[in-house]
Amino acid sequence: MGIEDIEKHSFRFSALKVWMQFWHNIVFYRKVVYARREKVHRQDHLIFTPNHQNALMDALAVEFSFKNQFVFVARSDIFKNKFIATILYFLKILPVYRIRDGYESLKKNEMVFKKTLDIIRNKNGFVILPEGNHAGFRRLRALKKGFARIAFQAEEASGFSLDIKIVPVGINYSNYENVRSDLLVVFGDAFPVSEFYEAYRSHPAKAYNQIKAKLAERLKPVMINIDSSFYDAYDFLRKAYCGEACRQMQLNPLALYDRFKAEKAIIARLKQFETKEPEAMEKLAASVKEYGNMLIKMKLLDIKPVSAFGVLGKKLLLLITSPLFLYGYINNLLPWYLTTLYPRKIKDPQFRSSVKFVLSSLIFPLFYLILTLMFYLLFHQPWLTLAYFVSLPLSAAIAWNYTKLFRRFIQDWRYLKRNLIKDTVLLKARQLYSELLAGMDKVFQAYE
Repeated sequence: MGIEDIEKHSFRFSALKVWMQFWHNIVFYRKVVYARREKVHRQDHLIFTPNHQNALMDALAVEFSFKNQFVFVARSDIFKNKFIATILYFLKILPVYRIRDGYESLKKNEMVFKKTLDIIRNKNGFVILPEGNHAGFRRLRALKKGFARIAFQAEEASGFSLDIKIVPVGINYSNYENVRSDLLVVFGDAFPVSEFYEAYRSHPAKAYNQIKAKLAERLKPVMINIDSSFYDAYDFLRKAYCGEACRQMQLNPLALYDRFKAEKAIIARLKQFETKEPEAMEKLAASVKEYGNMLIKMKLLDIKPVSAFGVLGKKLLLLITSPLFLYGYINNLLPWYLTTLYPRKIKDPQFRSSVKFVLSSLIFPLFYLILTLMFYLLFHQPWLTLAYFVSLPLSAAIAWNYTKLFRRFIQDWRYLKRNLIKDTVLLKARQLYSELLAGMDKVFQAYE
């Protein structure tokens, strides 16, 4: 498949999507939730416009939301190599040429635009990331006019008859980089490009600004948007107070979308607090920073109370399950090492999860097939070989959870030792954490 038929349905792409979606939703992420999908009317001509914080993973979050074979756009410089360009076209990605790519290259946008029009008319679902580039911050950045230009030009070329809808998509990660984190995708209320026809006919630049403002207005409610100079304080408090906020709002703290609602409420009330009491907000942010420094000093991630019996129970469980861990560790060490080695060298943290995802989805199954073949050639036992093959992913899951339990045990042990000797830093940290939660109680109740 090349650019000439990128809008057409591809059975090879469908097969690849089934595998990648399984790896994305079941293996790579612990939990994936799509909220408000019913708001999307797929019979319309649609342009999806998600926020952009995590490189390729943002595109995949949209791709796996529906059965559509979405078409995306990416900067043109990654298409320079013909082999890579062929792969990108197969993955249904179109190049966009910019002035920085040279004035001559801008002529190629005419061909790209024709394909864009075919895609929108075909109702594939066209996806463009309106922020232009990614950044690992939970806030909406300035939107580029690329999506607006494409929408208006497509309407103009069709005599303003398509009635294109812009679909805001909020992509929210519990952690940008870590495997087995959570992903929530929230679909916002779509709006028609037709609202801006009159402005576009008389003053295109004005229409671009108006539609960008409209999209920003619709994107902010469906994503975690921390628009404050006290970013770190907001980010900490939205997580620390989320459980209590869920309780007060009668939401389920185990449901991602409910937690999202609670975090949005926390951020909104903190914003009111910051506006009306800036000095008090500054003191609150300073306390959050002080608390974080205490955790770093103690080498702790949090100060959840633990008991000696709880620590002992974790230690016994680790000892009992250590043979299972060793089995999983030995069988999965090489693919895990290959999957994580290269991403560590990538300077941009937001690219690491993308590389981990692609490598893991290819290396693990390939390695399992090789190991299984070697096992069969060694023992010539079909049923035993099948059992071994099934044990490989299961043992990987066991080894992964064992590692998590071991890290939690180390954290609990450090906390317990400091607690037993009445460590002054721990005592101050506990007191400060209680004060932070008490402060948030006041903020949450005062600003509704």
